[in-house]
Amino acid sequence: MESTDPEDGLPTADIGAWSLEKHERLRKYVDAAHGARGKFSSSAYVDLYCGPGRARLDTGALVDGSPLVAFASAAKQGDQFTDFHIADREPSFVEAARQRLERRGANVHAYAGEARGVVGRVIDALDPKGLHLAFLDPYDLASLPFTVIEKLAAFKRIDLLIHVSSMDLKRNLHIYLKPESRVLDEFAPNWRDVVDVRLPKESVRQKIFEHWRGLLVDRLDIAPNERVEEVLNSKNTDLYWLVFVSRHPLAHKLWEAIANVSPQGRLI
Repeated sequence: MESTDPEDGLPTADIGAWSLEKHERLRKYVDAAHGARGKFSSSAYVDLYCGPGRARLDTGALVDGSPLVAFASAAKQGDQFTDFHIADREPSFVEAARQRLERRGANVHAYAGEARGVVGRVIDALDPKGLHLAFLDPYDLASLPFTVIEKLAAFKRIDLLIHVSSMDLKRNLHIYLKPESRVLDEFAPNWRDVVDVRLPKESVRQKIFEHWRGLLVDRLDIAPNERVEEVLNSKNTDLYWLVFVSRHPLAHKLWEAIANVSPQGRLI
């Protein structure tokens, strides 16, 4: 759903309070990594599902969305990202996020379209010698084909914070298991070769996720952190698996230090 921020007249997205956990982890990681970021002349923040930059909670409170959270956290330490690459499939959201970031002084590159369609333009614009952070918070599994991660991971120095919709995999698993469905084939290529669909549905779900994590290592030579946390809703139902990915040992240590931001979060 969508509403408007009375302060600037730009659109906002309606979100649940659990989204604050995702933003808090992003904020804390950007803060923790400021020392490494400051050693590079180029450091980009990439957000391919950026939303409008502001969001309204079910309480009515207005909060910053992910790109503004990243900007504010980097600004606090004085090691701001040199560039912000933002995208969303909703053009009005991209434009709103662009305006909000630019008003704060960010150097913004905006792309309207789905991640699979714009990621090529994003990577063409990134400095191959820079240190970059990609925040991937897709709407569902169909919005996160493995090729998006593959293209971003081609950069030598890039960290990725990825939110995988465990709720989508739970609700729609019966649809995704059908031979004609291509969602899981794009999300986790060759999963049918390693997952026994005759297992209980929860086991199938976990096996698919494990296969996807394994692909990061086997195909991309980039390591997912062992600390995978869940974001839960008010009914204690898992909504997202949070996966941190990096090639640098220090980045993994930083993630492990800041990952647990809520007593309801738990490792899987």
